Amino acid sequence: MVQLGKTGEQLSVADNLGSIQLLFMSAWRGISAIFYATFLCLSSHLVQAWDYERHRLINDLALDTLPQSFPRFVLTAENRERIRFLAGEPDRWRNTRDRALRHLNNPDHYFDVEYLAQYELKTETLSHFRYRFVEQMAAARARLKLELPEGNTDHLKGHPGFMPWSINEHYLKLVSSFSYLQVFKTMGTQEEIANAQANVVYRMGILSHFVGDAAQPLHTTEHFNGWTGENPKGYTTSRRFHSWVDGGFFKATSDPDRAAITKQLNPAALLMRPASRDLASGQFQAVIDYILEQHRLVEPLYQLDKTGKLSKETPAAGRQFLHQQLAAGSQMLGNLWFTAWKEAPPDRFLQVYLAQRKLKEE
Repeated sequence: MVQLGKTGEQLSVADNLGSIQLLFMSAWRGISAIFYATFLCLSSHLVQAWDYERHRLINDLALDTLPQSFPRFVLTAENRERIRFLAGEPDRWRNTRDRALRHLNNPDHYFDVEYLAQYELKTETLSHFRYRFVEQMAAARARLKLELPEGNTDHLKGHPGFMPWSINEHYLKLVSSFSYLQVFKTMGTQEEIANAQANVVYRMGILSHFVGDAAQPLHTTEHFNGWTGENPKGYTTSRRFHSWVDGGFFKATSDPDRAAITKQLNPAALLMRPASRDLASGQFQAVIDYILEQHRLVEPLYQLDKTGKLSKETPAAGRQFLHQQLAAGSQMLGNLWFTAWKEAPPDRFLQVYLAQRKLKEE
């Protein structure tokens, strides 16, 4: 936000343009600053979860949880860097101000659990089909006469978000990538194998972002950037709180302690699907459970801030909490990558196609 006052830049402008023009510029900057602050208040989830450096760290730590048997091409220096770079890709999509892209992309970054109540929905009974969930909300809006989400330009006011579906869908795309890589390795050309490997790396990187988002508790709550509504415990309402947690805290103190986070990690493990077929799509239920674990930490996070333990003056408890969350994101990401590789069956359709191609060539 532009700060008002007689900075060196402003004095230089005044020398050239005169005091009347300086007054006009200061007033315009003031109006712009007020407009920007209002925009932030009205916009829904334009803040990002973890900054780029923290997302990169989560990816790097997750890569370290993978076993030696994991496909070696993923762990080359070039592809490790590609996966670290892709950690920020979905946030780069959010930098485009076009409303249609914001409407599509923004809800994939959060899941405000509290908003389910207005739709009379519970996490235990959510459909793992994204558009079935949309139908459930639409039916609830009609039945309960809820206000349409027209409160901001993205048309997303009061929307819980799609983060569980986003993570599960990107996970299943990674499973698909491993599936067709298997087939190309035995029946494809060297160019096809290289392209399929590149797609695995890309899918790992894109999935990583949303898993990392979920590890930041403020991406699971309506209180995503300062406490909203009734506030009997007096938690902060600052619109800078989210960015402070994302990376401002570490920038004001010191970088995360990689060694301390690594001690909290285990080798990547296989995630099990639930027995119920209704909840057996991909790893949707595991993702829901993971998000709810982080949601339970929303109020403890605000409590840390209230007691001054998330400040640069007394940072120890805050660092421990945020290290824990970076570890949670890294562990879940490693588990999902590992499980996608283990779960992936050979792509049968591709096998048939490549077999027919080989017959034609002969």
